[in-house]
Amino acid sequence: MRSLSPESKDSASSAIAGNGGNAFGYAEPIWQRFSAPTHVGELNGEGVLTAEAGSPAAKSLLRLQVKLGEGAVAEVAFRAYGCPTAIAVGEWLAASLIGQKPADWAQLTASKIRQALEIPDDRAHCALMGEDAVQALAALFSKPDLAS
Repeated sequence: MRSLSPESKDSASSAIAGNGGNAFGYAEPIWQRFSAPTHVGELNGEGVLTAEAGSPAAKSLLRLQVKLGEGAVAEVAFRAYGCPTAIAVGEWLAASLIGQKPADWAQLTASKIRQALEIPDDRAHCALMGEDAVQALAALFSKPDLAS
């Protein structure tokens, strides 16, 4: 059995600190958005559209909220529960939705999300969850009486 000596523990800490705390080797675009998200939160008030999508197998959930102003997204917030990739997807989508008109939301596909964040095959479900959340937002927009 191997034990961690103070020297090996410091070496491990240095290695983790040297890569920004990314001990598990996530792609840089994922790690940046996971470690410093700027759109986490909740929007309240009239005119906020809220959509959720989840992946029961991965125990992940993504909630996107948008508020429109002058025909385009003026404010966005997200909440994500799951792995760093799921959280990064929420942050990337929130940043990507700002300024977008609802007609443009269809361009935010799982393929585009995967490419932008360098999501590997074993985390593709996170990108699909993101696409599902955007499609749910689009459905709410087309039926404003369902918006909450």
